[in-house]
Amino acid sequence: MRRALMGFVLLVATTAPAFAQGGSPDIRITGQSRATLQLKRDILGVIAGYAKARHSCGTITAVETAPLPQGYEPKTAMFRVSEPKHFYERWVADLCGTKRDFLVALWPSPKGGTDYKAVEVPSGTEP
Repeated sequence: MRRALMGFVLLVATTAPAFAQGGSPDIRITGQSRATLQLKRDILGVIAGYAKARHSCGTITAVETAPLPQGYEPKTAMFRVSEPKHFYERWVADLCGTKRDFLVALWPSPKGGTDYKAVEVPSGTEP
């Protein structure tokens, strides 16, 4: 499990800049989110890179976003963050015709802006 998480972190570092430079393709984003448009693009770039490596498909055609209730904390430790003022959103991405759930945590960055963590929630799993 730790190896998979490390691989995801590595993908964050390597794929986000490439996605951001090329701009996002036309992805239909619906629902509510506290993320700015640029932050959504950054997060989608990370999700696309992860999905390409994990599921051999990095094409996102649509994503549905929904904030989780204030004070929500995942039951499973690997989904949690401990940074102050964090909050969670559920993103459902349509990847090559398959809907995949992601738990996205966001929090204010000490350097300015927003930091985040996006983790796929396997089907049938309660984060």
